Amino acid sequence: MSAAHPWLAQGLQAQAAGQWTTALLAYRRALREDDTLGDAWVNLSTVLRELGRLEEALEAAERAGAHPDAPWARALALQCLGRHDEAHPILAAALAADPDHPALASAMAASLHARGEDEAALALDQAAFRALPDRPELRLNVGYALMRCGHLEEAAAHFEALGEAPKARWNLAYTRCLQGRLPQAWQHFSARLEVPEARDNLRAFDAPRWDGRPFEGRTLLVWGEQGYGDALMAARFLPAVKALGGRVLVLTYPSLVDLVASAGGSDLVLPEGAELPAFDLQVPLLDLPALLAPADLCPRLPYLHPATTPRPALAAALDRPGPRIGLVWAGNPRHVEDRRRSLDPARLAPLLARQDLTWFSLQVGQPAPPGVTDLSPHLHRFEDTAWALQQLDALVTVDTAVAHLAGALGRPVHLLLPFFPDWRWGFEGPTTPWYPTATLHRQPRSGAWDPVLEAVARVL
Repeated sequence: MSAAHPWLAQGLQAQAAGQWTTALLAYRRALREDDTLGDAWVNLSTVLRELGRLEEALEAAERAGAHPDAPWARALALQCLGRHDEAHPILAAALAADPDHPALASAMAASLHARGEDEAALALDQAAFRALPDRPELRLNVGYALMRCGHLEEAAAHFEALGEAPKARWNLAYTRCLQGRLPQAWQHFSARLEVPEARDNLRAFDAPRWDGRPFEGRTLLVWGEQGYGDALMAARFLPAVKALGGRVLVLTYPSLVDLVASAGGSDLVLPEGAELPAFDLQVPLLDLPALLAPADLCPRLPYLHPATTPRPALAAALDRPGPRIGLVWAGNPRHVEDRRRSLDPARLAPLLARQDLTWFSLQVGQPAPPGVTDLSPHLHRFEDTAWALQQLDALVTVDTAVAHLAGALGRPVHLLLPFFPDWRWGFEGPTTPWYPTATLHRQPRSGAWDPVLEAVARVL
């Protein structure tokens, strides 16, 4: 027996138990004994993915050589890195050679989801689950694919069958949100921070997590998670939190400090990285809707009140005849769903054909299309964007932070949504309880932006 094999066996045992660090060390030791062990390289790649060390995971998969699972491991690492276009042909070739391989089918389904081909992904996930119906991860994949295709109650049944597994609970919460069944969604909403994908959103605090009960005489830290839009959306709940207790501290993105403070309900708003005063309790920002369970999600508009200091250069750029309409066509390119939610500005033609409207770009980092006044040189802070929105007659935007900002300011906003939307927008209907001044325009099928833009052009 090779000296590497006991270490390989130890790694397999630790990996099966979810002891990722122990498995990592065992596989590294096995490979020091024999660096030609394809099994060790493939399994090391899996462990590194679980630990979030994605570039190393890709390197390990590439070292696996001719091992039959090497293409699958490499493709999974590429997918985790967001390099779906590179992963897809690898998976297609591997699946063609081994069409009955459930793990390959699941990986290919993930690639198809990234490309917007959800129905094809669902068929692969269902085939893999039929082959191995006792595998919980394959049931989870089927539920996820059903959810993305709009088969929400079927998806929920799969998630419920998986019990308390964090990914199942989070997907069930997501599904109930899409159905508009918010009280049921809130029961499982905290699971969003228990899944591996939330690793970057976690904070380590010794103070107990607030349970929503009154906290008179104590200090509560409300800490931000996820994106700018989430922070702007959840700021509405801060006054209700303040009404339950003592001192309220808020930790948020540096660029949002003043805007979040303008919502009221906080004694001190601090930027990420600041030294924190002492506090007795802590709570992540997106726990607030579940803890407060308000009957009305938006009892007042606007709920953000940014400073109204004039911006002379911005005012001069906006000095055009109206109606004046703002445009945002892309979100953060690092967002996992950005391929779906952002669009090519060339597709704005049906909107820009409206010669009776004056168009202004609030898109930062990209040139404005012809005929559109570019405001981005004057947008240095979120407060600048807020000031511009208050001068415009309406905003047309994809699902990004500017949509939340416009809604929080009570401005008319036309929100362009992909077929599978974010949890807060529900799966159907033109309105949302989160922002009463928003009109939702939904793709009739995945990738179909033209009908959305034509509909907006008609109603503006």
